[in-house]
Amino acid sequence: MARFVRWILGLIAAALATYIVGSVLNSQSVIAMHDIPVSIGDRLNMTLFDISNMVAYLAIIAIALLAGFLIATILKRFLPNLARVAYPIAGAAAIAVTLGAMYMVFQTIPISGARSTMGFLGQVFAGALGGWVFARIAVRPVMPFKAGA
Repeated sequence: MARFVRWILGLIAAALATYIVGSVLNSQSVIAMHDIPVSIGDRLNMTLFDISNMVAYLAIIAIALLAGFLIATILKRFLPNLARVAYPIAGAAAIAVTLGAMYMVFQTIPISGARSTMGFLGQVFAGALGGWVFARIAVRPVMPFKAGA
């Protein structure tokens, strides 16, 4: 039961981390696309607005990470050398696949900051960071072998 609770808490933390970093990167990417000077105050205001108003993206991120982490959990059993990087790779892949699926459905990416290469890679980085957060919370660290124990 404790393992399940850690897994769920890890998923929630990973989704929040991915969402916050992704929202911040989205805001800055959109500002950069316009190539006009924007004050720090306006950047902060837009960033906070995006964090508080892109909650549908949070739900999409949570679902994408859930699928990615489930797949990574299964794969790392068969590929033990992948265990250390399984969740960051799964987080990055989940976001990349989700943005690609959005493009296929809508013929555009609704996350406007992800429409450029750097913006897309920023969102993928946010997913990898979320995977790292998940691994830190959900996966029990391997205890080193103690002689005589």
